[in-house]
Order: sequence, then structure tokens, then C-alpha cells
Amino acid sequence: MKAQTPAKGIMLTSKWHDAVAYCIECDCTNPDHGVDMWIEAEADEDLHDTVTVTFYVKTTNEYWREGYSRIKAAWDILTKGVHTQSNTLLLSKQAALNFAEVIKTTVKELDAKS
Repeated sequence: MKAQTPAKGIMLTSKWHDAVAYCIECDCTNPDHGVDMWIEAEADEDLHDTVTVTFYVKTTNEYWREGYSRIKAAWDILTKGVHTQSNTLLLSKQAALNFAEVIKTTVKELDAKS
């Protein structure tokens, strides 16, 4: 199995000199489960040869299933300063391979520009 071009499940959304943005779709086909990914090359002298990969995820809170979970979440933020949520992205084997190849290729491209 080899990475595809165009890549199944991954769409290039924006491209700049030092960053590239992608939309990664979940195999479950629910549009709310997709993830926006930004890959940025760091030009800061303190961060030698680093790449930042940021994921923007839409999380939901099914308050009707676990009682007062919104209040619990607010309480955690107020008292601990932190509230943790998770997101699962289902990828086919092909989409996972494409995902890895996109990161690898983008890092090479951004490195060549800096």
C-alpha cells in the first residue's frame, strides 16, 4: 500500500510561506468529526529545527447522558484551570498512510523554504 495523490480523507485548505493547513475527514462520514491540521515551520532561533503540528477539533458535550457534565466541566475549569476532552478520528489504513505522508512531505517542503 502506498500513499495516494490526491490523498483520500485529506484536503489541502491553505498554504503560506511557513505554514500549511489541511482538513482531515473522519471515515465515519460525520462532518463534525473532521479535524483541521496546521503544520508550521518555526523560524524562532530558540526553537531550532522544530515543526509545530496543531489540531483544531470540534468537541461536543452530550450533557443528557452524564447528568450535569457541563457544570462539572465549568467547575473543573474554575477550580483546576483545566478540562480535558478527547476526540477520536477514524481513518482507513489508506487514509492513515496518506496522513503520515502529508506530514512528511509538508515538513520537507517547509524546510526547503526556510
